[in-house]
Amino acid sequence: MAGAPAEARREELCAWLTANNIRPKDVPLDADLYLAPHPDGTVHIHYEAFHLTADGHRHLDERGEKAAIERRSTPLLVDPPDWWEPYRKPTRQQLLDVIGKIRALHKPQPDGSGFPDSNHCGTCSQDGGDGYQYLVPWPCPTIRIIENEVNP
Repeated sequence: MAGAPAEARREELCAWLTANNIRPKDVPLDADLYLAPHPDGTVHIHYEAFHLTADGHRHLDERGEKAAIERRSTPLLVDPPDWWEPYRKPTRQQLLDVIGKIRALHKPQPDGSGFPDSNHCGTCSQDGGDGYQYLVPWPCPTIRIIENEVNP
């Protein structure tokens, strides 16, 4: 179904979830949704769903800011559409590893490297080769965003 409109894919995905006894409205749009073998040899659909109260309302998360999510699995009864690809969000550790790699790339320019001082980002600053140096002050915007947004 490559190239099919997004609405048609959404409807096909909802029909597949329903055929596997999963209520589509209980599954967030960005939910993990993948297949994995079960110890009994069958294949299960692993997914995230809204955590519901006994009367079907969504619980709030521990911060009270958004809907609480729980992990569920159910046996695969009907194969997914041909175009479907499993989705798993990166873990916290994977995200922290990426941030660490970004930090390793963005360091102050070492003294004696042809730039006036070490108060510039070694990755973002460049010698343009045209007689001009394009200097980005340290900490560069990339590091400032990480420092302001991330608490590792």
